[in-house]
Amino acid sequence: MNLSSNPTAHDSVNIVHATHLIQDPAQAASFLKKLGFEILEFIKVSDGGNTHCYQISLNETYISFERRNNLYTQEFVDIPITKFGLGTKDIESTQGRLTLHGFHPLAIEEQQLLFPVAKKEQREIECKVFKLKKSDVLEGDVEFIDVSTSTKSNTKSLHYNALSHFHAIIICTNKPEETIARYCWLTNKSSPRRIFDSSWQVELGQQKIIVCSVEDVERTFPSVNVTNLPSILGYALLTENLSKTKDCFSYNEFLLQSLNQGSFLLKLPDFIGGNLIIGSSASNFPWNDDFN
Repeated sequence: MNLSSNPTAHDSVNIVHATHLIQDPAQAASFLKKLGFEILEFIKVSDGGNTHCYQISLNETYISFERRNNLYTQEFVDIPITKFGLGTKDIESTQGRLTLHGFHPLAIEEQQLLFPVAKKEQREIECKVFKLKKSDVLEGDVEFIDVSTSTKSNTKSLHYNALSHFHAIIICTNKPEETIARYCWLTNKSSPRRIFDSSWQVELGQQKIIVCSVEDVERTFPSVNVTNLPSILGYALLTENLSKTKDCFSYNEFLLQSLNQGSFLLKLPDFIGGNLIIGSSASNFPWNDDFN
């Protein structure tokens, strides 16, 4: 598969965040602290109002936990990871490019992230954001964030469990070729790589978007129950110390599924949802040693 796209350095896209929409973010934050994560609180200010969130920072990427509201009750029922953000250095150009390729970007809006919410001195991050219409991305919400407008936060990982970097978003679908073609247009990447038997990946520098077929998920991750198609199945994180990470999660009575070359999979509890795959380097993950 090779798409007619001409990416340049200025058009590069990276993963900025993944977001869980759940019933009780405070419960999730308390639980994740016990697993060795440093949790930040922040307020997201946008045209839609103020949202109280919890965040796990991973280098210059983060995982966000927000309260599910009535707007998502029917549309994303039982789907815990409902959104992720892609960073761009020129949001106006990205919006124009996607419009030309038949997508439907919504208007660009100003957004502020206020840290921390519990102290008098707040640190403010400003950025520009636009979302795609829900009909453009079937597995959840995708938003684009202008990383050139934001004041970079000090997001060096300080987690006791040694997790340090966000490596990949993992999507499950019964139409992998159609889905990967869409993400090639979204990320301005022309040559995805085939993995497993019928799955694909798009490389975004050190990060990846993994698009897995149902058959490959069932074969590679047999403990994962695929209940919604298409959906965001989970994400992959890198650790600086695999033994320490395993100890943190094993101590908390998690059932860890060992994968190839030392990586492992963790099914997050139902009140958080999703799946987490952890490795100490990019080569540890299953999709990096089974190319066709």
